[in-house]
Amino acid sequence: MISRSEVIRMAELARLELSEEEIALYQQDLNRFVQSGAELRKIDTDNVSRTAYVGRAFSLLRSDEVAESLPQDVVLQNGPKVVDGCFRVPRVMEDEI
Repeated sequence: MISRSEVIRMAELARLELSEEEIALYQQDLNRFVQSGAELRKIDTDNVSRTAYVGRAFSLLRSDEVAESLPQDVVLQNGPKVVDGCFRVPRVMEDEI
């Protein structure tokens, strides 16, 4: 079982501020997740051969191809704020890492 203090610790590590309601909700969700894992461990897989791939054994990714890109001024023209040739975006994190 995941305790309330463990949820709080995970939130601190992820730099999340959770309300009491969110702590209770995440604790419930995480415990359901852990319980699902426990149920999966009960499944008898002794007669199932191991495999490195659970799906297709080939890549669906395309190969990289060099192509002409748009000029910088065209890319930046619709940006709400541009500084020194870059998009200026709001700070996401309060503290430096």
